[in-house]
Amino acid sequence: MELYLAIPALILVLALWIAHSIFLNRQLVQNQKRYHKFFNDSPVALIVIDKNYKIIEWNQTAESIFGWKSEEASGKEITEFIVPAFDQSHVISVLQKASKEGISFSKNFNVTKHEKEIFCEWRNRLLDPKKGEILCIAQDITISQKTLNDLNKRSTALESAGDAIFYTDEKGIIEFANRSFFALALNDQTQFYGNHIANYLFKEHSVFNTIISQFDADNTWRGILNKPSGLNEKTLSVTITAIYHRSRLVSYVANLHDISQIASHVDALTHRSQHDPLTGAVNRYTMNDRLTQAIKRSQRNGQKIALFFIDLNDFKLVNDKYGHEAGDKLLKDVAKNLHSCLRNTDMVCRFGGDEFIVVIEDIKSKEHLQSIFHAIQMAISEPIYIDEETTLHARASIGMALYPDNATDSETLIKAADTAMYVVKKEKNYLTGTKTLR
Repeated sequence: MELYLAIPALILVLALWIAHSIFLNRQLVQNQKRYHKFFNDSPVALIVIDKNYKIIEWNQTAESIFGWKSEEASGKEITEFIVPAFDQSHVISVLQKASKEGISFSKNFNVTKHEKEIFCEWRNRLLDPKKGEILCIAQDITISQKTLNDLNKRSTALESAGDAIFYTDEKGIIEFANRSFFALALNDQTQFYGNHIANYLFKEHSVFNTIISQFDADNTWRGILNKPSGLNEKTLSVTITAIYHRSRLVSYVANLHDISQIASHVDALTHRSQHDPLTGAVNRYTMNDRLTQAIKRSQRNGQKIALFFIDLNDFKLVNDKYGHEAGDKLLKDVAKNLHSCLRNTDMVCRFGGDEFIVVIEDIKSKEHLQSIFHAIQMAISEPIYIDEETTLHARASIGMALYPDNATDSETLIKAADTAMYVVKKEKNYLTGTKTLR
């Protein structure tokens, strides 16, 4: 009877065990499907290798990255299969570390089926210490690494550039400057970072706003600025470029090149081309140009221009009696004395060997004209010391013409003053010399 009752219970237990086994098997199948789905659909390459580093599993992302199908990769030794020879020893050491410590990381070069060299980031994790299986997780970072390398190259180029360079944020606040900028040793560099580009370069935002309106098609402006450096000033060639990303301003980049020496040299050459080398007075070519400009200004403002034509009397006698050095000294001192009695805006020109022209703009009245004429006479008659024993007293014939009273253009104005000078010259004013004995 007891055996009879035990049989149904045994059947029930067996049925429950079978049902549970079926359930567990289904769960196992489902888990295996989930694992394979996760393994194959992972956005990173998943590769399982055995203790000899031979490939056991190889997911679809690994196929996409390296080019080989799973069946092609299966059984291959991973370091020889996808690692270039020059990086194999490094990769082996990284895998050995994973075997010993359970995990390792690396960034190294790899090769694809089509022999393309790529750069990957790897994480290696020990799955089963007894079997020695390792899960290798790889991500292709070739593009991001190239971008990083390019940024490093640009950063190095920026830092080592010979020109001074700085850039701002989207609001124009200065964020960075290279070594060459600080090598300029400008006086206001301590107030540099955090300053606005407009305040730093131009002092006023209104000036910068005007410059922005002058940007060319490449969003660039070029100009010349002077900045104090020590006790002097440096002349800088400045290029400012507005940087945009998708039509949004993200930065201003300024390039400053020190052209102080060039500017000084150009100024010297310009001065030489415009001035008489002996006296420092402007030459006749420069005078003609400036006189033309003065006449144009006079036409606009209605003011008169006076032109004085000065001829030193008997200058040849000075050269013959006292020598050419004395004659040169006389010419230089007369030019210097003329400059000293006139305004900075007035012009003194050495027109010929012993001829000078003085141009005065904005003549106010006859009294004003008479005072200028008297000042010129006094400047010419100043004593000129040749040596300890010789002093010269210059005399000159001076003719004057007014624009627009006597002429309507520069050439006619000069001729009118020249004619007036010859009238005065007939009065026989002489250049005399006195010898002081000691």
